[in-house]
Amino acid sequence: MKYRRLMDELKQYGYDLSVRKNLLWYLLVLAGTFLLGAAFCLPGGYLLALGIWTAAWIPYFIRNACRHRFEQQRFLDANIYMEQFLYSFRKSGKILATLEDVQKLFPAGRMCDLLEQAVSHMTHTYDEEDVARHALDIVEKEYGTAQMAIMHRFALQVEHNGGEYENALLLMQDARRMWADRVMLLAKEKSRRRFQIVVSIATSLLLCYLLMGVARSVEVDIAAFPLTQVTTFAVLLADLLIFYRADAKLTGSYTNEGVDQEALLNDYRRFAAGRGGREGLRLRLAKRRLLRGVQEVFPQWLMEVSLLLQTENVQVALQKSYADAPLLLKPELKRMLEQLNRRPTEMEPYLSFFDGLALPEIRSSMKMLYSLSEGTGGSAGSQIMDIIRRNQVMLDQAERLKNEDVLAGMYALFLAPQLTGGAKMLADMLMIFLSLLSSGLVMAG
Repeated sequence: MKYRRLMDELKQYGYDLSVRKNLLWYLLVLAGTFLLGAAFCLPGGYLLALGIWTAAWIPYFIRNACRHRFEQQRFLDANIYMEQFLYSFRKSGKILATLEDVQKLFPAGRMCDLLEQAVSHMTHTYDEEDVARHALDIVEKEYGTAQMAIMHRFALQVEHNGGEYENALLLMQDARRMWADRVMLLAKEKSRRRFQIVVSIATSLLLCYLLMGVARSVEVDIAAFPLTQVTTFAVLLADLLIFYRADAKLTGSYTNEGVDQEALLNDYRRFAAGRGGREGLRLRLAKRRLLRGVQEVFPQWLMEVSLLLQTENVQVALQKSYADAPLLLKPELKRMLEQLNRRPTEMEPYLSFFDGLALPEIRSSMKMLYSLSEGTGGSAGSQIMDIIRRNQVMLDQAERLKNEDVLAGMYALFLAPQLTGGAKMLADMLMIFLSLLSSGLVMAG
């Protein structure tokens, strides 16, 4: 069953499952494996076991290589789609016209098929209320990113409510560029880390091989010792497993990012229950996860509020924003609206919005909304755009740090071949020492 799932996954990536192509893969990899084992003078039984071990991993290495190419293409498609969507929507302000315009950039492929389905859904569906939303979902479910979700929701808001959206779209274009730059930098760094691990494995094996040459120069055939054979076999198995672990970790999706809002609602409930009380370890961890989630979805909600503020006062805009607000923000937004119903002229309801997370961006945004509600603020649109811009820069920095944390775990896999190679060299040097010691005793006798 597991093998069948693997084959299904390879089909999803567009891999040709022909017998001829698979046979070629196996022949090349097994030939390299046997040559490596022969270089270390492994006996036939060890060579056979090493070949079986390697053959068992070949489909998974093929899977990783196919997934890498597949995810790269998905990123390119998603990036081109979002870039053109923003430019086209800026001109027309209509979702259907935008999708038709973007479709021209994809003459063939998966994105072309999805865009064709989305356009067809909008032009041939007459019995749905949210036709545009469902059409955009066709693309988003396949290529979904946090940036794409925000872009789609904003386009729906503009088409539904109207209003000036030029500045907001410019901010979204900046956010898309930041996202694309982060992904390309991450992809480049992953390739560099993969190369470093390959070099680490090759270096450790080369040192082990050179030590065998040193042993031969003093007329010690350490390859004949059972301990050397076992350690050589173990190191080759371990290095293959190390490379697979690194390859699998460095091969991942670049598009399906973003927070799981439903999962974070559990963290929110823990945060809400512990608000104002003593913080334990579980509450601190929940707040840390919640913090990143709120940072990501808060600018999206602010953009929707900015559109509503062009035709509504602050409290009405907040009430109307609730229906389409990100799921993670709804509990706090509902709580704030209930407080505003009781105390509409006070600042406290605004400042209570996620007051325990210590997010200065949220606090300054809420103060600004209060000032606008009292008629003491300036231009709502420009103030909100400034706050969103600062929030995007901070979020970009946080995402870059998160990527660095992910890559930091690769250092252990970089060191692992040196440790396995070092252990083998210690065993080999012990054999050399014991052989020379034994030879010296025999000569002395």
